[in-house]
Amino acid sequence: LRFLLISYYCRKGKMERNISEYYKITENYNAHKNVTDFLSLNVLPSNAIDLGCGAGRDTIALIKKGWNVLAIDKEDTEEIIRKHLTDEEQKKMKFLNAKFGRMDIPKTKLIVANYSLSFSKRELFNEIWEKIDDSIIKGGYFVGTLFGKNDSWDKGKNDMTFFDNNNINEMFKEFKIIKYEEIEKDKKTALGQDKHWHIFDITAIKR
Repeated sequence: LRFLLISYYCRKGKMERNISEYYKITENYNAHKNVTDFLSLNVLPSNAIDLGCGAGRDTIALIKKGWNVLAIDKEDTEEIIRKHLTDEEQKKMKFLNAKFGRMDIPKTKLIVANYSLSFSKRELFNEIWEKIDDSIIKGGYFVGTLFGKNDSWDKGKNDMTFFDNNNINEMFKEFKIIKYEEIEKDKKTALGQDKHWHIFDITAIKR
């Protein structure tokens, strides 16, 4: 899975493996299932933003289906992504090396945010979400996965944000939910760490 594990493992010197190994593991992964399911809806391709794009699994899938993608990540993964695209496909991609709290988000038809938003600090999250909400045009889509409060990474610290059903209902009050799935399971991370996952998988359209 392409999660923003780099933020988690680097914090306070707790990196388990180096960044290059992480990207070596994840760069050839297929797109997340929620993205492939979205693409099966045959929405007319337009502009998309991949927040926390990592090694580019979702960005690449979208571009190959005709979408123009602004890929955003705090790590500079642009070259990792571009090597999986043809010269013509690369014209459909722009890359922004930035943290969520410091970025400006243009108007767009689609935002993908898989496993990335919870790595925002709690005091910054509302502002970040307002930017996301404002950027999605009417009839546009959000596809993403958020961490729930039963997740084993929720240690009551302020450097990540976790959600419950009430939080999500409030966030998506201006959307029609297409898919909403709450999942709890024990599964290793991409770097082999045991973990209890609590996630919300959401696909929604802006009213």
